[in-house]
Amino acid sequence: MTAQGALLACALLFAHAAGAQTTEDRAYVGVTFARGTEIGSQGGRLDERRQLDLRIPLPPLFLGRTVLVPSFGYETRFMGLEQHGPLADVSEEELGRQFHRFQLGLTLIRPLSPRWMLVTGAVANTRTDFKSSFDFGLDTSWVGFAMANYLIGGDPDVRLTFGLVALYPFDATPVVPMIAFAYRKGPYILEVGLPRLAMLYKVGTGLELGITGMFDQQVFRSRIPYDGQGPMPQYIRETALRFGPTVNARLGNGNLWISSSIGLDLLNDYALLDKDRDRVEMGMLQSTGPAPYLRVSLGWRPPRRAREAVRPIGGPPEQAPPQGNSPSLIR
Repeated sequence: MTAQGALLACALLFAHAAGAQTTEDRAYVGVTFARGTEIGSQGGRLDERRQLDLRIPLPPLFLGRTVLVPSFGYETRFMGLEQHGPLADVSEEELGRQFHRFQLGLTLIRPLSPRWMLVTGAVANTRTDFKSSFDFGLDTSWVGFAMANYLIGGDPDVRLTFGLVALYPFDATPVVPMIAFAYRKGPYILEVGLPRLAMLYKVGTGLELGITGMFDQQVFRSRIPYDGQGPMPQYIRETALRFGPTVNARLGNGNLWISSSIGLDLLNDYALLDKDRDRVEMGMLQSTGPAPYLRVSLGWRPPRRAREAVRPIGGPPEQAPPQGNSPSLIR
């Protein structure tokens, strides 16, 4: 197993943190716009939502055959309700809110054999609007994971990743399974799993066309007024399931790519939760309809390295390919 392959497995696990288009994108900045939509049966509407997200690479630490990979992500988003229907007389400041999310993670990668690799680690997510009082227990969530990465047929471009992810706090279950499959051969790019799907076709060396999808669920503290009846809402849970055609284009001959996707958020679901993360039923936040979205991002993809230029961690140099054959490329 190569050091580059180890870093790719880490990217496969965490590239979704801020919405990378594929696992090739190691750093990116992106903006997303989502249209407002009807919500509930009392004439309320979700406002248009805007989101900015950023992911930057942090240098890995090599400890013999073990690699420690830190990660950092930042996201800011605006979400709220329109001054419409029963909320026509409520001020915009009370209806709208801007959230900030900071993500710090540490991943441990350990090659076990030429085809197997162990990936474990933890991620902390902290959310705040810089207006409400900050509560570490309510505004911070944790993710722990233990994954195995397998090269199918020994091919670094055909990978299977599977394992378990632990969540705290959690809604339904504290532990969920995860499985992902990646295939990058010739002009075809296929990445299937949770939380992202990518089916792309390469046109030359600077253009990718296809379809991408993403599942995302986040929980934020609620500031909705409480009338004293029933359970008190303490969280707002946002769930998204987006699919749309995607175009990725290289800028010049460098390593920067501009990506754009326009499609539909099929779930676009918002739910109020009490302190135990159980749903609180309110007419104002029910029956959210699908909504279109647009996403544009600028990503950095480090150059691929020739196979014979990369050595396995702690192992002998790989054999050079026979004369006359072009070396295959890996990440």
